[in-house]
Amino acid sequence: MNKIIILLFFVLSLSANESYYKNGKLVDLQEIQTFRNLDDNNVKYFKNINGQKLGITDEILVKCKDDVDCKSLLSKFSLTDVTNLTDTIYLVKIKDYDTIFSTSRELFESGDVEFAHPNFIQEKRRR
Repeated sequence: MNKIIILLFFVLSLSANESYYKNGKLVDLQEIQTFRNLDDNNVKYFKNINGQKLGITDEILVKCKDDVDCKSLLSKFSLTDVTNLTDTIYLVKIKDYDTIFSTSRELFESGDVEFAHPNFIQEKRRR
């Protein structure tokens, strides 16, 4: 019985969390069972260690280092659209929604970008 509980806990802990890099440090998120459609984009919600609720779509924000050919770097990934926001910042859409975290981590770990993370949607708050 104990082995089953330990195995179940291990499997749930592997599938429940996602992560991305923020300021060079890995940040873990836990998926919340909330899902909605926003302007023809599906949104999945996660919470961070502070309990802040963050939504993600199929977009990643990427800022390449100054000496990097960002378009060449991005062409190595499975992307459906690349929009140039500034000279070094791009908004990219991924083909497979479920790979948004692994794609953003892989981009950051390439060493050619300053940041690469999902384009987060935050809840509106009253001031």
